Amino acid sequence: MNALWRMLDERSPGERRFLFALGVLVILAVAAAFIWLPIERSRARMRTELPALRASIATLERDAEEAKRLRALPVVSRTAGDADATTTRPLPGAQISLVDAKTVTVTGQDLAFGALLEWLAAAQASQGLRVESARIEALPSPGRVRAELRLSRS
Repeated sequence: MNALWRMLDERSPGERRFLFALGVLVILAVAAAFIWLPIERSRARMRTELPALRASIATLERDAEEAKRLRALPVVSRTAGDADATTTRPLPGAQISLVDAKTVTVTGQDLAFGALLEWLAAAQASQGLRVESARIEALPSPGRVRAELRLSRS
């Protein structure tokens, strides 16, 4: 280190200023190459990835809401090996129970009439269940019914 100071002392003031300016430029170039450029590349990459990440968050939030909704649906009990109407999509607000291997009862105090009809069509198409008896009463709310149905497989 002493040799470096001695060498600088031997230089003229103009040469010392030039060497000092050159040293500052080298330090700035190294800082730009190893500090600023990688940070700038990361920032640009993050800027392009941010919309996709936001969309992913929105999808996850929708999936979480769907999971909450599905957890709120009533649990349907069935015996192992029985293929019945419970294998179709659930009917919100309804209680479905097996009478025997060919008969299912569906009861609900407050059901959406349209959803009930769609569920019956799906049960008929996928399981071959047909309405054996039905008692459906309209509720004061439009489109809502109280229902007791008995379905059987031929």
